Amino acid sequence: MWRHLDTMQFMTFVVCKVPRVNCPRDGVKQIEVPWAGPKSRFTAMFERVAIELLSLTRCQSRSARILRLSAGQVHDIMHRAVKRGLARRDVGAIHHVSLDEKSFHKGHVYGTVLVDVLGKRVLDVVFGRDESATRELLGSLPKPEEVKTVTIDMLQAYKNAVHAELPKAEVIHDRFHVAMNLNRAVDQVRRAEVKRQPALKGSRFVWLRNPETRSPSQNADFDYLMNLELRTSKAYALKQVFRHFFEQDDIDSAARFFQEWHQEVKAAELRPVSQVAKMLEVNIKGLLAYVKHKLTNGYAEAVNALIQEIKTVARGFRRFEGFQVAILFFLGKLELNPCKTS
Repeated sequence: MWRHLDTMQFMTFVVCKVPRVNCPRDGVKQIEVPWAGPKSRFTAMFERVAIELLSLTRCQSRSARILRLSAGQVHDIMHRAVKRGLARRDVGAIHHVSLDEKSFHKGHVYGTVLVDVLGKRVLDVVFGRDESATRELLGSLPKPEEVKTVTIDMLQAYKNAVHAELPKAEVIHDRFHVAMNLNRAVDQVRRAEVKRQPALKGSRFVWLRNPETRSPSQNADFDYLMNLELRTSKAYALKQVFRHFFEQDDIDSAARFFQEWHQEVKAAELRPVSQVAKMLEVNIKGLLAYVKHKLTNGYAEAVNALIQEIKTVARGFRRFEGFQVAILFFLGKLELNPCKTS
């Protein structure tokens, strides 16, 4: 019995006794029916409607209520759809990929997301962010020798995995993670100084926001604080200056810019900023590769926001498998429908 599309708001079922055959070689086999996929208790037309509804609501429980199904049944439809989509997927030529981490549970439990930068799609997700998990992920690429660049943050496990699995690919360190580290350094300087300068209390977001995104009141607070000649002001200025590194026209000018900026950081004697500067110096090759290729983790960062939305709507996931399937369902650009659309 298979659930079919409702008829005049009444639940409709297709009932049929499916013949079985006894094959001398393979044993007893059941004949496949044309209106439903293997091991499915829903017709293909019903599953197609369920998939389209899920794509709109992005919520399994809400879709289950509308379809008058259990959450488990909707979960099974999603799993079959992703399995079907992965089997149909033609990955094609991939030249630029991105790796990024995404928290799965509280307590520093992460998954690693592999993104096709130009195709703007998630290729796969694995549990963990260590070297072995990342190597497994990169090893799943059909033609690794065609990958030209890999955009990653400065996690050593990612760098080791890329060098092992994609030795011909060039590593790019993205500006988003650089900005995140510099922002953290500015905030550390502020927190150390707030004990001596009460005016800094409650000003965290004034320093973290870019000038173009501050509100008028935040701009007024910022101008007041900058006139106090604070150590935090120096840290902020160094952070803002480094933004111009990514605007350099070529590798040579970018290398000179970094050396001059690094000298300014040393002269400022701000420990948190100096620590970030040392980290950037160690990874300068990947930063210069950004100037060369001008490829960013922008889409991967957008994917992070979309994954967070999926987690929020789902109110979390009990198992990593469900988390992985949801990401591929919504962000993998897979052909999910059991009925061909063309």
